[in-house]
Amino acid sequence: MLDRLRVHVKGWLGMVILIMISIPFALFGLQNYTNGGSEKAVAKVGDYKIYQADVNQAYQNRVAQLKEQYGDQYSADLFNQEAIRQESLNRLIQEQLVLQTVNKDGYVASNKAVLDVISNIDAFHKDGRFDKTTYEQLLQARGLTTTDFVETVRASIEREQFINSIIGTTLVDESEIDEFHRLTNQTRDIKYLLLPISSVVNEVVVTDEELNEHYSQNKLLYRSPEEASIEYISLNLSDLMSEVSPSKDELLAFYERERQSFTVSGHRRASHILIEATADLADAEREEKRAKADMVLSRLNKGENFASLAKELSEDIGSAESGGDLGIITDGMMGAEFEKTLDSLEEGEVSNVVQTQYGFHIIKLVSKEADKVQPYEAVEETVTELFKLNVASERFYQLAERFAELAFENPDSLNPIADELGLTVEQQTGITRTSDEGIAASTKVRQAVFNEDVLAGNNSDAIEIGSEHLVVLRINDYVPEATMPLTAVKDRVELSVKKDKANELLTQKAADLLSQLTSGVTINTLSTSDDVLLEDIGPVTRHDKSVPVKLLNDAFSMSHPTQGKPSFKLSTLDNGDVAIIELSKVTDGDPTEMTETSRQTFKQFLSRLTGEVMLAATIENLSVEADVVLANQAQ
Repeated sequence: MLDRLRVHVKGWLGMVILIMISIPFALFGLQNYTNGGSEKAVAKVGDYKIYQADVNQAYQNRVAQLKEQYGDQYSADLFNQEAIRQESLNRLIQEQLVLQTVNKDGYVASNKAVLDVISNIDAFHKDGRFDKTTYEQLLQARGLTTTDFVETVRASIEREQFINSIIGTTLVDESEIDEFHRLTNQTRDIKYLLLPISSVVNEVVVTDEELNEHYSQNKLLYRSPEEASIEYISLNLSDLMSEVSPSKDELLAFYERERQSFTVSGHRRASHILIEATADLADAEREEKRAKADMVLSRLNKGENFASLAKELSEDIGSAESGGDLGIITDGMMGAEFEKTLDSLEEGEVSNVVQTQYGFHIIKLVSKEADKVQPYEAVEETVTELFKLNVASERFYQLAERFAELAFENPDSLNPIADELGLTVEQQTGITRTSDEGIAASTKVRQAVFNEDVLAGNNSDAIEIGSEHLVVLRINDYVPEATMPLTAVKDRVELSVKKDKANELLTQKAADLLSQLTSGVTINTLSTSDDVLLEDIGPVTRHDKSVPVKLLNDAFSMSHPTQGKPSFKLSTLDNGDVAIIELSKVTDGDPTEMTETSRQTFKQFLSRLTGEVMLAATIENLSVEADVVLANQAQ
């Protein structure tokens, strides 16, 4: 059901509702997660206190959101835990500031507005309509009461009213749009002299003293990753399928039971003539439409060609030109009344006038082909696979719960799982946080391997690493992260020292060349040296893919050429190469070339951007007015 919710709920309120349903008491809660007791508050927003438990819950919610966002790519190593904790506290403070302002300034969401929002959420619908039972069941499943949910939606609407009062009312001047276009579409004409690091690195001599000094100052760069060897046991549907060996009689019996699965659906091809009559027509106009449809039917009954009349009179612009042809009609495609009539026709037969929500139809069944059961011999392979899948799936779901129970009940061994369920304990060595082989190719497995509880010697939980594929693992051997000895990384250290020294040589050489350029020597003259390359790029945009990113960023940070003389700048690229950039011309984008659509797009973007800056400034100002105090700042 949560998948349905993700599909159908859009926008800011959708995010509030999704978070509220999937993570109870998320950041939009109306009250503290605890009442504080004697616990000291970590922050105060006016008279409102935020406790460590609130921050912990908000932190867990944020981690859950990140896991949802990144899926299999999520790893705790991607994020700084302290930064997330601080972000969580800041968000709690900001939410409280906004809520206090909403209450103080009198923003109100009416009952009708709240009910309209809730009743239009598809996740709460059944058969196309809001269903109270579905609504209550979904909330109950997440530990929420309808009262809490209604008040959360109300608070969210009021919160959005406040936010829109700032963002939605921010105006952008036409001159700002022109300026944005000029800068965004600006081009710069550049050349650059490239001094490749490869031209000098092999000539650099490194002493043992330099190696030792670099190594001692940069030991963090030469650490071996933590590594684990594991044993694991898996319950996999595909393995269970391979163990199923059905007899011919079993397959034939399965085929007979599941004949519908091996039936090729027939089809109906239809044409129609439509005289449109929507629900808002007056009765007199509707009768005129019906009379027109009756006239068309009369002409058909007198022998006129159906396709010709469709081209002449049908008001369905999608099919009229093709003689009313609707193509293959599948169940549910045309509505109940239309399909009921179509089912009653014989091939080539034309119906009487039929009324639907779209108007008055005259329907012709062009062709009809009955369902056809494929012979066993033609689908024997498919029958076998489906039989195996059915048997294995039933066994998988019988074993899965016990699989997880045994892993929990016997935290110090996988053997009880193997013995009771008839599974095999397997091994994998050399697993790091970035491994991509074997079961360690799964992010979930790597996270479990380096989980504190597993490292302490316990089994992991049952991990779902694929559809109908569960794994439980435990550590056989663990080697923590450690600094590698100099003897093991000497080549890497030597190369790093060489690159540093080579870069110093190149930078000095580039400085000398730059001095000549600023004294009047042309860049073309300097390019004659064997170890210097000249790249004449010409005009580039800010997002040009043909130029190294670092060089492009430096080029767009350079001062404009003056008095016909180019500007120059040194740039060190990510690979160690050094470049001297010559900027000879800057051409702004021309605002007169903007289409009206582009102008409106720029306007909306700038309005939103400016509005968000204004909102951030407003919240910052609120924090001052509300006297926000953090525990580590309090006296």
